[in-house]
Amino acid sequence: MTAREQLIQEIAQAPDFLVEEVLDFLLFSKQRREQNISVSEPTSPPEQKSKPIWVIFEESTSILPEEVISQLPVDGSAQVDHYLYGTPKQE
Repeated sequence: MTAREQLIQEIAQAPDFLVEEVLDFLLFSKQRREQNISVSEPTSPPEQKSKPIWVIFEESTSILPEEVISQLPVDGSAQVDHYLYGTPKQE
């Protein structure tokens, strides 16, 4: 008896709720297998969906007025805890 024949025989005897679960699993497995096949086929290089962080930074700072930029602290990266959380400045 083949696996297919045995499966059909078991399905014929199984309650409906179990048949529904088996069907869900079979459809899920079939979909995963189709996705794996399409992923393994050679494709063109994926398009970059997000911009590099430096581009995002440049775009966001380009819209700031010069007055705002001139008020930013020059030691912002060294004293980030001070400016974010109010801790004492580090030497």
